[in-house]
Order: sequence, then structure tokens, then C-alpha cells
Amino acid sequence: MPTKPLMIFDFDGTLYRGDEPYLYYARQVADLLSERAAQEYLRKVHAHVAGEDLVPAADNWEAVVRLMEPFGQTLAPEQWQEAFMATRRHMLEGGCPLEVPAGLQNFLEQARGQATLVLASNSPYEAAVPLLERLGLAQFFDVVRSGANKPQGLVTTARELMGPEYDPLRVFSIGDHYTNDIAPGVLEGWTTGHISPRRIFPGPSTYQAATMEEILPSVQDWLDRHSREG
Repeated sequence: MPTKPLMIFDFDGTLYRGDEPYLYYARQVADLLSERAAQEYLRKVHAHVAGEDLVPAADNWEAVVRLMEPFGQTLAPEQWQEAFMATRRHMLEGGCPLEVPAGLQNFLEQARGQATLVLASNSPYEAAVPLLERLGLAQFFDVVRSGANKPQGLVTTARELMGPEYDPLRVFSIGDHYTNDIAPGVLEGWTTGHISPRRIFPGPSTYQAATMEEILPSVQDWLDRHSREG
């Protein structure tokens, strides 16, 4: 069994934050609606992102989709995908403000060598890896899994990297999407850290926080303990 503990990080909403991607995504979708419907749809999206009129959703990407439901128009999967990929291209531009949580880069730099650091994103390579590079985070990860097929792929990744008989106590999964990032780890007996800016926690997790900054001290304590045990 590998001596290093395993730390699996989600990407969107975990390693960076910012409202512009969701608003841009919604604008791409609104272009496919009538003018009146588009205005009402965008009003609802802005209200959700501002925390004023929330729709139940695992994250803001899902909220943009859910908020389309009342308008009675179903987009083809390829239309949603094109809107999403257009958004990811926009995110690579300087005009799309994104913020890396304070202290995260320093933590990842210090954690290299003490743990196997994994990025697991369901986004395809072209939507995840260039953005990871733009944010200055790519060099910190030992393994980058785009198209990770979470939630099932999260456990598959752990078993591939640590062996089928791995010690679940030496795995930490951190993310903002409960179903994809946290629930599989809870079932496996991992340590989990759920980040929810509005503190909406639909299920159990070892740690719960509104921001990465809030959870980082607990993450550091876990790493210190388990790297010594290795």
C-alpha cells in the first residue's frame, strides 16, 4: 500500500470561485429563448446567484439548468453542451474574473510530497485542464482526472491509485457538490470536506464550511497526522 495519503479535490466551486461563469452560461442559454422569456429567465438566474431567490440545486451550474424548467422549453443536449463549452472558453479569457481561495496555493505547494494530490472533474479535458493552468494550479497535482465520471469515478480513482484493498482512513475528498464529491466518500469511510457558500448541507460530512479558507486548517491538521503515520 502506498505510504502517502490520498487527497482528492473537486475543481469547479472548490479550487476557484466567481459568479461570472454562471451568468455567462445563462446568457448563452437565454439567446435560445424568446426575448420576454430570456429576460425573466436571466432575472431568476441573477436572483439565485445573489442568494435572493434560491432554487434547489447541487451547485450553480445545475441551478442554471433547473431555472429553465418553468419556461417549458427543452434544449437538446448538444445545445447545453455548446453553451457550457462557450462558457469554459470565456473563463480562459482575462475578462472573466475568477478567484483562487486565499492560502490554497501555499497549502498545495506544501502538501506536495506529503500526499498524492488528485484533481477530479467531470468536465472534459479541454474544459478543465487549460483553466487549471490559467489559475496557476496545474503544477501542484500528481494526477488530473478530467471526465472523471463522478460520483462512481471517485471511488474508482481511489482504488486505482491506492489499490483495491486501500485504507479508507487515508483518503480525503473535498468539494462543493454533495452527490459527486462527498456522498461516495461517506459511504467508503473517507474523511470528507463539503464546501457550501450558503451552508446548505444535504447530508453528513466530516467537515462542513462555507469557504475553502474556513476548511483549510482542518485539512492541514488531517494531512499532518496522516503524513506522519505514513
